[in-house]
Amino acid sequence: MPSRKERSSLPTIQSVAKHAGVSPATVSRVLNNYPFIRDEVRQRVLQAIAELGYEPNRVAQRLRSSSSRSIGIMVTDITNPFISTIMAIIEASFFEKGFTVLMCNTTASIQKELDYLSLMETEEVDGLAIVPTSEDVPRILELAEGGMPIVVIDRRMKSDHLDVVLADNIAGARSAVEHLIQSGHQRIGHIGGPLRSTSGRERHQGYMQAMQNAGITPSPEWVRMGDHLYEGGYEHTADLLKTSPELTAVFVENNMMSLGAMNALHDAGVRIPQDMSIIGFDDMPWSKALNPPMTVVAQPTIEIGQTAARLLMERIEQPDLPSRTEVLPTSLIIRASCRTLE
Repeated sequence: MPSRKERSSLPTIQSVAKHAGVSPATVSRVLNNYPFIRDEVRQRVLQAIAELGYEPNRVAQRLRSSSSRSIGIMVTDITNPFISTIMAIIEASFFEKGFTVLMCNTTASIQKELDYLSLMETEEVDGLAIVPTSEDVPRILELAEGGMPIVVIDRRMKSDHLDVVLADNIAGARSAVEHLIQSGHQRIGHIGGPLRSTSGRERHQGYMQAMQNAGITPSPEWVRMGDHLYEGGYEHTADLLKTSPELTAVFVENNMMSLGAMNALHDAGVRIPQDMSIIGFDDMPWSKALNPPMTVVAQPTIEIGQTAARLLMERIEQPDLPSRTEVLPTSLIIRASCRTLE
């Protein structure tokens, strides 16, 4: 048996990676016979292994001799049409390529998220597309740094090992509030999402930018931060009607809260748009069927799903790619839920 000194001088997977000019994750994938490695990279790693005399742990290597041909998709709310549409697009893309897809719904629970991340690691998925509970989930970073290809959707997370795809939340929210201001509204309420999430923080930022650019200082009483759920939209709108009756319009930060807000207005006998104009974020199939049809900021939902699927496959095939963040443009769809003040 080699002495402790001899063992410490043996080449490691890190030294092989440095010698080959790749990441330790790539070395591991070559050793484990992943199919998604370029021939040139594979040969460079094998040459470094031979030159350094590296001997991998054969027991560990046998535990995974090939790709699992599976990926995971984890989201915070599978009932949200925006999220479920993205899931369906990613699932279809990978199913066509022969992958099994594991789909998990965390219901925004941090503990469920951690449990499902452990499941993904145990199942040795080839990649993971995730809408995380927040931007600060150390376990996601640990898995990515350990070699798991991960694409984050609808959140910003800083890491050299993560790809991100999301909509331009700031510009989208700003365009909604600018439309209301151009229509003569100045007393505009805002029902936002959690500030710990990218969408909540950036859409609130867009609201504030539009108001400040127009020289309007919104009262703190005009703003409510919700939870992206129907009930939150309903309750916050009902509260705004009591505390801020001077409001003539409201911008609501996501689709489910928008639906709750509209029903709260109906239940209170507030006419839309005669008494209150409303703009939501996300264009859902039922947006045109509402009474009245709702003006919305439309996210490029299909493109987000397609981009996430593409980035994840590229990350699986080329683990050493630099991290990428793709921000896709939104569009304002004007319908009957807003009116111009005379």
